[in-house]
Amino acid sequence: MLTRAARNVLKTCPPRRGMAYVAEFKPPTLNDLPVPQGSWRDTYNQRQRKYNLQLVGGLLFTGGTLAFAKESGLIFFGYGPEISSKE
Repeated sequence: MLTRAARNVLKTCPPRRGMAYVAEFKPPTLNDLPVPQGSWRDTYNQRQRKYNLQLVGGLLFTGGTLAFAKESGLIFFGYGPEISSKE
């Protein structure tokens, strides 16, 4: 019964707003964005050099890891049955 009364009280209360009114709000414009400086091509080339080095490093690491795992016998890639010489 107490929960029913509390539910009725909560229904009659107006919802609270969790925000405040800002009186001096200035909407952002395109003039507020930073202006690019320098050559875009130089920046692009520097980033691509870095990304390409990361790509090559990742490929080398992955290839080295797979080669090590194959040679150490940790992974069998399922090329076919292992052929052993019968003596």
